[in-house]
Amino acid sequence: MKSSRHPVDPTLQSFFEKRVESFFTPLEKFVHKQTTAALLLALATVIALFLANSSWAGIMKHLAELETGVVFDRWQFLLPVKEWIGSGFMALFFFLIGLELKRETLAGRLRHPQQISLIIMAALGGMILPALIYWGINHGTAGAHGWAIPMATDTAFAIGVLALLARKVSYGISIFLTAMAIFDDIGAIAILSLFYAHDIQIGALLLAIVTLAALFFVNVAGVRSNWIYGCLGLVLWLCVYHSGIHATLAGLLLAITIPARTRLGQTGFLAEVKGLVSIFETKQQERHRLGLDEKILGADDQHSLTTEFEETIRAASTPLQRWETFLIYPIGIIVLPLFALFNAGVALSGHEIAAAMQSPVTIGIIAGLVIGKPLGVALFVYAGLFFNIGKLPEGMRFTEVIGVGLLGGIGFTMSLFVAMLGFEHAPQMVDSAKTGIIFASLISATLASLWIILTYHYRKAIIPT
Repeated sequence: MKSSRHPVDPTLQSFFEKRVESFFTPLEKFVHKQTTAALLLALATVIALFLANSSWAGIMKHLAELETGVVFDRWQFLLPVKEWIGSGFMALFFFLIGLELKRETLAGRLRHPQQISLIIMAALGGMILPALIYWGINHGTAGAHGWAIPMATDTAFAIGVLALLARKVSYGISIFLTAMAIFDDIGAIAILSLFYAHDIQIGALLLAIVTLAALFFVNVAGVRSNWIYGCLGLVLWLCVYHSGIHATLAGLLLAITIPARTRLGQTGFLAEVKGLVSIFETKQQERHRLGLDEKILGADDQHSLTTEFEETIRAASTPLQRWETFLIYPIGIIVLPLFALFNAGVALSGHEIAAAMQSPVTIGIIAGLVIGKPLGVALFVYAGLFFNIGKLPEGMRFTEVIGVGLLGGIGFTMSLFVAMLGFEHAPQMVDSAKTGIIFASLISATLASLWIILTYHYRKAIIPT
């Protein structure tokens, strides 16, 4: 249909453009939905701890090791349930993280170089210093292999804690924390791929590269079908999985190739919709004049128009937005809680806790997350401000940067993820790591809350510049 059927109302266009601009600041919606995910994640963690310290522990272990998958004649692809969650479902989580980052850098608040550069500085500081502290404590021991455990931030938990303190923080801190957590997670998956890969299979890796090239090609060719990207994404995941690199990297790579362009611009969308509404209204008036039933079930011409409405709306949105909208709830209410349920369980009797607290792995994780995270974030942000590399979001103070660093110490999901890979063949160290992660996350959440509350009146007294 031609977009020139009806002229565009400038007033309506201005309103529409404002709505689209607000729609392209997705962190507002993302922050809101993460609070729900945090509650479910906390519930799943409590259940996992309860089961691990009850007579059901053996049943959960058996269920985690139960193999399932696809069998077709002589070909089969079977993985334990725990592996499906860690390598399959978590790939979807990183796919969502990649989509969020791509949209923010293209059309959100991260498109401003000065803001994104300072957030990257914060993320680097929050990864480097915790890793150095952990490595320093565990240097020369078998636990040194887990140096990446305290590097990442659990976005859902951190945002959930921040939501409870929403009245005492500026909006900028939510933007800063969420973006920093995204870069933390991407840094974690990059480190897993580079340093925790094993037995690299060159053939599978080359097939993964070819598949990735095919994804870029269909993007450039203007293909917008979700099925095409879904099928090629599945092939990419299989290739990466068999290559020896952790399969979650496939989710991040796939997100980069998802189209972020629309087929129909804002002005064209308005003209199309107004034209369709006008035709629909004319046909409705004609049916009313003839005394026909107003149910659309019997009005094929009007039903055809509603189909055109749907196609027009799809043309004015992007595959990136549709994928993110489709995945954000399942990831938050299913994937992350399932991961916690199968991985957060650890024995918490007095004897186990005492033994874990004497382990350099536990001490390194607690020191890295509780001390290294806020110190690294604060030092790198201060350096970025001092050398004029970037600037803080509007209304955000440096005291809140320290609060972001403390919240970043809530490593939980991602730290558990790295621990399971780093100590894959050392169950005792896994338990020590879990204990350290749980205690560090609780301590960080408490300190962050106290810091934000205690500094609230100080920040409020300062006149914004």
